[in-house]
Amino acid sequence: MSSLKKHILLTFSLMAVVISCFAYQPPKMQCLKLMNNNQRIKMAWSNTNDCSHFKVYYFYINGILCDSLFGYTSATQTYNLCDYGSKDINNIPVASEYYCYIIAVDSNGNQYYSDTIQSISLTVTPSSNNTMAFLQWESPSSTMDASWGNTFDIYKKRAFEADFPPQPFASVPNTQLTYTDTSDVCDNIISYQVSITNIYGVNEQCPFMTTIASAHLVDSTSPNPPVLDSVTVTPNNEVMLGFHAPDPYMQAFIIYYLNPYGTIPLDTIYGQTTWIDPVIDPMFDSRDYRIAVMDSCGNVSALTNDPQRNMGLRVNNTDACHRAVSLQWTTYANLIDGIDHFEVLLSGDQGLSWQTVGNTTGTNFLVENLNLNHEYIAYVRVVNNGGTIMASSNRVTINITAEESQDFTYIRSVSVIDNGFVQVSVLTSGDTLPFNTITLQRSENGVDFENFRTRTFNPASSEYIFNDSTAEFAKRMYYYRAFVVNSCGTEVGYSNVSHNILLQGENNAQNNILSWHGYDSWAGGVEHYFVMRRVESEELFNTVGDPMPTVMNSYSDDISSMYESGSKFYYYIEAQEGPNTFGEPAISYSNQITLTQPPTMYIPNAFRPLGANNNVFRPVNSFVSLDGYCFTIFTRTGECIFLTTNPQEGWNGRINGVVAPMNVYVWHLNYKLPDGTVMEKTGTVTLVK
Repeated sequence: MSSLKKHILLTFSLMAVVISCFAYQPPKMQCLKLMNNNQRIKMAWSNTNDCSHFKVYYFYINGILCDSLFGYTSATQTYNLCDYGSKDINNIPVASEYYCYIIAVDSNGNQYYSDTIQSISLTVTPSSNNTMAFLQWESPSSTMDASWGNTFDIYKKRAFEADFPPQPFASVPNTQLTYTDTSDVCDNIISYQVSITNIYGVNEQCPFMTTIASAHLVDSTSPNPPVLDSVTVTPNNEVMLGFHAPDPYMQAFIIYYLNPYGTIPLDTIYGQTTWIDPVIDPMFDSRDYRIAVMDSCGNVSALTNDPQRNMGLRVNNTDACHRAVSLQWTTYANLIDGIDHFEVLLSGDQGLSWQTVGNTTGTNFLVENLNLNHEYIAYVRVVNNGGTIMASSNRVTINITAEESQDFTYIRSVSVIDNGFVQVSVLTSGDTLPFNTITLQRSENGVDFENFRTRTFNPASSEYIFNDSTAEFAKRMYYYRAFVVNSCGTEVGYSNVSHNILLQGENNAQNNILSWHGYDSWAGGVEHYFVMRRVESEELFNTVGDPMPTVMNSYSDDISSMYESGSKFYYYIEAQEGPNTFGEPAISYSNQITLTQPPTMYIPNAFRPLGANNNVFRPVNSFVSLDGYCFTIFTRTGECIFLTTNPQEGWNGRINGVVAPMNVYVWHLNYKLPDGTVMEKTGTVTLVK
């Protein structure tokens, strides 16, 4: 310290002592802080109770009055100098050292000098190659008591920065008065300042700041390797790298990937900390990435140690039976701090919202309870230990088709075939949608169904025919329905319920009365019924009358004119389906019934072969069955001269083509009644000429 400065400080101190003998206690200086490249000083002081007598403070720096602070009283406010313990002073004189004091003036014009506080000086010496700066400073006190902080805080400002950062970049113990700094920017003037805090009063803190010293430095040291935070996949299915440099003021990042031939540079990135790979498609491929960083002097760091690789997600299997999808992905390689778990996320609204459907430590996951025929998007997110880093896989689309839910069966027809068995025809979706088995069920009341027959899937046909030979179709109706067991093992596609047509009837005074239960459950409905009939003398059935409307389930058949057709009449009902969506209406046949009319008979006792009338001898009968009928004529000596089994055939009175002699002849007749009783009659007839 110069002798002049010491003399001034001593003079001020003596004046303060003299004044204190008969007057008020002046302010006590506590600290000063140099700021804004030594263009501003912040002074701090403490007051005694005597400060209420002061009306003005004058602030001196290096003996020059630089600023003042006045107290006043108005109608609305009192400004008390005791309320103020610090003051920022701008545009201070330039010097290598600074000493400051305050002159307080009371209302009588008396001056009171505070003690003097001084800055601590700092020197910065560059190394011979200008890559390092050697800092050295003074201690603010010869006795560093408990009021002083434990550390000296070191601040650094580059030439392109407007002011010192608020936080120090380094700290050393308060017993250390030197520090060596290595340049972290290229070819730049670096300014330094050192601070230590003094605590006074009631937790009042004062930072003592050194003067600002500078050095011109260069940087030839390779920076530390950067940190590759993550390799993730964006919502657009692009691989994106996120990274940062632990050292400040880096100029560029260099992107590399690994292949069997080595580490290949991909790109150099300036002014950003993310990068999207323009080549790779994460749906089908992944890469191992490493990066380096380059500082403003062109120094390049080493590569990141462990390569990191994006996750590739794919749909491994779709299970429509259980409405589930199995996802599988490649694991994330070398995640910082290790992998804690994977999260599976699902969206059902095209990515507008996402739901976490599960966590796992493995690389596969089963997503369940999905809706059929609905599109989902899924991706996997890896989370590191501590939850500080996450990375995403590519996105995949999931859509489980509902083909399995479209299985169907349809009872096309239920018919009685040849009055021998019930035949059920079932249409299926088997021509387009395979299944395992088809089962026909039967019920006698239409409610309680039991499995009747089961067939395996036949790829050659979509129609399946079932024959029921155990059904008592002439006594009751049987109800049928079908279902299939699909590839999931589930019973699906239950059909409509259909039944056979049950026909019943009775004879009544030369009328046969028919009634039946109409056919149900056709897709095209019943268009009409046909009454089909056959008599004893015919081999084929023929339609009786016009088609019956569907509202009619009965018919009266007048057979009075058919007395020569025999006693037995055979019937069945044919139902015809209306137009349907299958393009081929079906037919259903009822059971067959037989109705028998009771026979009547009159046998004349004479005839004239050569007459115009009554020239043939035969029984006059109606509704006589052909079954068991036999009419025979004998001579009185027992010779058989005529025999027929046709009720409508008689003897013309001739023997071997010659009219027989007039005489009495014997006849014999056999026929059956409707209940099967055999009737036998004998008599005579007279042939006259």
